[in-house]
Amino acid sequence: MSAFFKVAIIDDEPESARALIEQLKTFPRFHVDGVAHDATSGISMIKRVQPDLLFLDVELPEMYGMELLGEIKNDIKWNMRVVFYTAHDKYMINALRNSAFDFLLKPIDRKEFEIVISRFLVDYETKPALFEREDIVNIHKDSSFMVLLPTGEMRMIKTADVGFFRYASDRKIWEAVLTTGENVSLRRNVSAEFLCAFDKKFIQVHKSYIVNMDFLVMIHDSNCVLCPPFEDCTEVVVSRKYKKGLMEQFCIF
Repeated sequence: MSAFFKVAIIDDEPESARALIEQLKTFPRFHVDGVAHDATSGISMIKRVQPDLLFLDVELPEMYGMELLGEIKNDIKWNMRVVFYTAHDKYMINALRNSAFDFLLKPIDRKEFEIVISRFLVDYETKPALFEREDIVNIHKDSSFMVLLPTGEMRMIKTADVGFFRYASDRKIWEAVLTTGENVSLRRNVSAEFLCAFDKKFIQVHKSYIVNMDFLVMIHDSNCVLCPPFEDCTEVVVSRKYKKGLMEQFCIF
């Protein structure tokens, strides 16, 4: 006898959620057991329903879908798979499918939806539970993460390419300073907590700076000395507020 699967949907657009439910009606093994339109009720619903398959909007009003997963990952003790869905560029979606999660484009294309369902059925039976895998901590196997830019576009950034994040107070946004020399502006609602949650290597050292510890050589007179290609950078400082915690976490002697 074929197994049946519980489905949960978190989407702040009720119409999009209804469209997804209509698509699922043609797959009798899938039953929608919960729908939420905001992150807070969505977290409660996940814990209550314990879905096998979660459809999660990339961007919710209170937080990003990635942030929501970060908050609940320690509570997921069952085999739950996640499909993010978004209205962003189709070609970006294809690239993102190399990650730990699957992605679906809005409005839903029937063939794309069938591919997602087929992939779920295979992965559910053959691959380790998603939240037991080490790569879930960093979201992606290659230690990359997804950010939403002020333009509304999505971009993949490798952890290894980020030297530090800088807060641009005049524009009230965070920027990622990359090894390529690029400064990538992030969306206004991206917080320091959100950035630090991507990887344990991202450590806040000042209200305006988050450093990738792989590039930190030493701290001299409260200045971060960074390795190439950031060896000439003198702007990254450690404030008293963060210095004590930094020393306690990383000093051996």
